[in-house]
Amino acid sequence: MNRVSRVFHYALLAATATLVVVFYFQTRLLDLDRHNSVSQNLLHLKQLDTRLNEEMLKAVSLQLEHYDAIVGTVSRMKELTGQLRDRGANLHVPEVPAIDEGLNTFHALMLKKIDLVETVKSRAAVVRNTLNYLPLEVERIAGDGHDPEVVPLHRLVASLMSYNLQPSPRTRHVVTEALKTVEGASYPPELHGDVNRVLVHARANIKAIDDIGATMAQFIIQPTALTVDRIHEAHQDFLVQRIKLADTFRLILLVLSLALFAGLGVALRQLRKAHDAAERTSRQFSDALESISEGFAVFDGKERLTFWNSTFTTLHAGLKDKLVPQLSFADFHDACVEAGLYNEVEGADGEGGQLAKANGQQIMVRSRTRRWMLASNSRMTDGGIACVRIDVSETKNAQEELRKLSRAVEQSPATVIITDTRGVITYVNPKFSETTGYAPTEAIGQRTSMLGSGEMSGDAYKALWQTISSGREWRGEFHNKRKDGSLFWELASISPIKDDGGRITHYLAVKEDITERKRNMEAMAHATQEAQLANHAKTQFLANMSHELRTPLNAIIGFSEILKEQMFGPIGNENYLDYCQHIFSTGRHLLDVINEILDVSRIEAGTIEMNESLVDVADLCRESLEMLREQAEHKDQKLRSGINSDLPALWGDGMRIKQIVLNLLSNAVKFTPNQGEIVLSAFLDEHGGVTIKVQDTGPGIPEDQKETILEPFEQVSDIYTRSHEGSGLGLYLVNSFTKLHDGSLSIESHVDDIETGTIISVQFPKERLR
Repeated sequence: MNRVSRVFHYALLAATATLVVVFYFQTRLLDLDRHNSVSQNLLHLKQLDTRLNEEMLKAVSLQLEHYDAIVGTVSRMKELTGQLRDRGANLHVPEVPAIDEGLNTFHALMLKKIDLVETVKSRAAVVRNTLNYLPLEVERIAGDGHDPEVVPLHRLVASLMSYNLQPSPRTRHVVTEALKTVEGASYPPELHGDVNRVLVHARANIKAIDDIGATMAQFIIQPTALTVDRIHEAHQDFLVQRIKLADTFRLILLVLSLALFAGLGVALRQLRKAHDAAERTSRQFSDALESISEGFAVFDGKERLTFWNSTFTTLHAGLKDKLVPQLSFADFHDACVEAGLYNEVEGADGEGGQLAKANGQQIMVRSRTRRWMLASNSRMTDGGIACVRIDVSETKNAQEELRKLSRAVEQSPATVIITDTRGVITYVNPKFSETTGYAPTEAIGQRTSMLGSGEMSGDAYKALWQTISSGREWRGEFHNKRKDGSLFWELASISPIKDDGGRITHYLAVKEDITERKRNMEAMAHATQEAQLANHAKTQFLANMSHELRTPLNAIIGFSEILKEQMFGPIGNENYLDYCQHIFSTGRHLLDVINEILDVSRIEAGTIEMNESLVDVADLCRESLEMLREQAEHKDQKLRSGINSDLPALWGDGMRIKQIVLNLLSNAVKFTPNQGEIVLSAFLDEHGGVTIKVQDTGPGIPEDQKETILEPFEQVSDIYTRSHEGSGLGLYLVNSFTKLHDGSLSIESHVDDIETGTIISVQFPKERLR
């Protein structure tokens, strides 16, 4: 292929050389018609330049409603300049540098004037827009009144009009002073934003007028007409010289032709480089198409598939191996329909027939898998088809969610009201009519005060409006009146609705009828008051009973202990010793029950006192373990310790924490059979807190009783079947004291599993560690 290409290049060079020689001998001395045409073009170019100056003066004075004439003049000047600079016009030649320089100078001047034209057009648009805006905005601010503070605004507009009609140092000074007067004036807070916008537009107008003046000064001084005259003179000189040097030109042309032959060889080499560069550009284009998030495919002039990116493949994954090069557009469409990719088209039949046309129309299509695509097929200049597919599933899903939200508002069990910023109702949902008795047509257009019962004070309404108008939410209760005159209570939440710019456009009120709840709350408050009185009476009774019971019990316990220990001599009969032991243990048990009942009473009344300090948990657990060791050894039970010695101090009531540990150990000893095992552990848990855990090998706790045993006076067995004494208050107190320390209690138990038994864990949070 390379050899064939080289032969073709050489043949092209030979043909070019032959054509140059033939052209030399066939060249005429002079083409007067062409030169006359050039002269006419130069004259026309000068006329167009003059016309452009006139049209620009009209544009500056705002006499032009549109710029079509200027655009046409500029386009014609560009066209003529391009023709004159073209080598075919016999002007742009090395022998006439004055013409080349003149054309280049004119071209540069023309481009500069075009830039100045665009600048004037843009600034004139600013002037036109501000002149249209400012009078209307000032009129809107003034309203129907004639307040003194709006007089400077009217003066500013008047001085701007004068400055726009006749720009001069005097009118510039007047408008500057008017601007300063407005800037120094004092306005109500609600007008600050409006006045600032007037100032911004006024400054923009002044700057635009100044820019137009400076730009037009540059525009007028551009020596385009003089440059055209110089080009014309150079052209005439060129004609004279051309006639004189015709013979010499032929020889030079021959030399230049031969040089062109050599340059053509270089050009062919450069053409090869350009071809390689084009291939690189093509690869870069392909890479760019691969990186975009839209699916893109190209069918050539014969409607055969030639290119598609990876996103297009992903969106048409249902085609599998059918998406191959040279696939016809018709077969591609049929395959998509068959695979269910074009299962549903919005506003069309279910077969996606519109997608078979390459008319550039954007069509929303859904597949069987509920993927939505925005599809378009557009004809290209070579007759091919460009296919674009955009995955809009998220957008469609968001629209569906919006529809759901709308239905949710319509079907909401709460009343929904939307008002404008003045409190005029613009929307109510069906629940509003159900609650108030007003139909939507009766409510919309009315103020929300139509529901007022007159009980809410003016200060309360003022505070409500201050809250919502400042962008915050208001929550509270209304005692409103229905259409039939009956009163009802509503719990309301009112919040502002803002646009994208953060400006409040509406207010949203969501209300719930709480009339029945208010009645229930009143009844509950009455019942609570009665319960508090009853609880106080119970507390007083228990306090009195504690005093009345503790006094004889202390005597019984003390005397029975003296008899049991035979402090005043032997009793003489072993049965008496057993009786004394029973009296002592029973008295102690009854005293413990009384103390527990009193603790329960204090907990329920909320009067229990917490004497908090730093507690050494490890020492406390070891002391508790020793206190229960004798009782455990009496039943041949093993007491084991898993206490971590490096525990940090715990902030809490040491007596209550010790009562927690003693109650857990006492329960474990009580319910674990003889020769059983009990383990007390204390350690840092995974949450950074301290956990105290007691595990025994007892019979376990049934699953349905794990919650009830935490209630007061509850035990695993009932009073007829249980074999252990107790009040049923131990675990209740443990759970209550744990909660007072912000902790939690958990129970893990397996019935009749002597290896696991019951594990009760008490967790104290890390916030209480020191």
